[in-house]
Amino acid sequence: MTRPIKHFVTATILILASASLALGASMTVSSSGNGVFTVQGSNMDGVAAIDLTLSYDTTTLKSPTVSQGGLISGAMLAANPNNPGSIRIAVVRTTPFSGSGTVVTITFGTHAGGGAVTKTSSLLTDSNGKSMGDNPSTSSANDYNIGDSSSGGGGAGGAGGGGAGSNNTANPPTTTTGSPNPTYLGTVTMPSDNPSQNVTKPAPEAGAKPAEAPTAETPQSTATPAVNETATVAKTRKAETATTSSNTAVLERFRAYRGVKTPAILIALFKQQISASFRQEPLVALSDGTTAVTIVADLSAESGSSPNFALNGAKLVSLRKDDASSMWFIEALPTKGALSASLMVLSENHVTEYPLTIAPAIKNVAATEAAFAAFLKDAAKAPAQHDLNGDGNYDGIDDYIYTANYLARQEKAPTAK
Repeated sequence: MTRPIKHFVTATILILASASLALGASMTVSSSGNGVFTVQGSNMDGVAAIDLTLSYDTTTLKSPTVSQGGLISGAMLAANPNNPGSIRIAVVRTTPFSGSGTVVTITFGTHAGGGAVTKTSSLLTDSNGKSMGDNPSTSSANDYNIGDSSSGGGGAGGAGGGGAGSNNTANPPTTTTGSPNPTYLGTVTMPSDNPSQNVTKPAPEAGAKPAEAPTAETPQSTATPAVNETATVAKTRKAETATTSSNTAVLERFRAYRGVKTPAILIALFKQQISASFRQEPLVALSDGTTAVTIVADLSAESGSSPNFALNGAKLVSLRKDDASSMWFIEALPTKGALSASLMVLSENHVTEYPLTIAPAIKNVAATEAAFAAFLKDAAKAPAQHDLNGDGNYDGIDDYIYTANYLARQEKAPTAK
């Protein structure tokens, strides 16, 4: 009886060890004090793309700046620290990372001590888009003032070395949250709110592993959406200084609009061109889980090898290129119920974001322009009755959702007849 039990225990340990190795990649937040936080990556072998969202306490922490860490040296880093209380970070490299080390350092220009930075979501994937773990876990650390004996900087094992019972723990126990939206096309979802700003790239940390130089291989087909593994060292260096540009989404037009609201004016906000190089077919789509859109991208002005693509808030259905015209056709299925989604195009030295025009489906949409006008008139009198996104307010977002559903209904009407 003893021997079978022993074998069973041994087998169980091996299974658990294998699972740990397979899903061992993870990231944690720690504090160095005085408004400086680091995100550490552990067991990152094979990880080629990172999509990370951090939240922070805006009452004590302000003006964050994101710096590249030694672990991701040679990678393309895009960060959006411009939304108060939230920092979105995405990292892509042509060759996977290896080992453990610092992913990024966040430095707050204003800090009062005690404020927390929390990893709210993260997605680690390999070069083929396969998840490498770390989806549900969260990590948090509290700021502290160096030299202030009352704060101590964290409990045992935390940055700053505070003793047991300290209120500002740099590494509290990990808790679990829901998993974030998936990333497709074998690349990483890039920040989609604003162009990358406030990003600095210091010299690699002492002892950090240098950037890996990709090996030369047979060039990939131009229709391959995965991260290009044939990049040279020169291309990798170009990627380090890549510029980022964004196009204004239709949703943002509605957020900013303060003028008179009529059906004609709101419809015109949808029909203004977003980009000369991109267009969406159909013009607007409902994120009902079944309606796909096609993004037609004219990348004839891009030089170098085949571009890489990434989708945020949508899943890849198909991808093809017209060699005669250099036009790319990306068919995507928006996540059900999504209010926004975007396509990122990564070339040798430039990242372009194109926002999709989508909206969640709603009921009781006007069939005529007169009924649309009645909705707008009634909305001005009774805002609470027209809160379409459930945020407790009637605003431009609700107008956007209603107009999108109206246009989608009008587009289907001829087909139905």
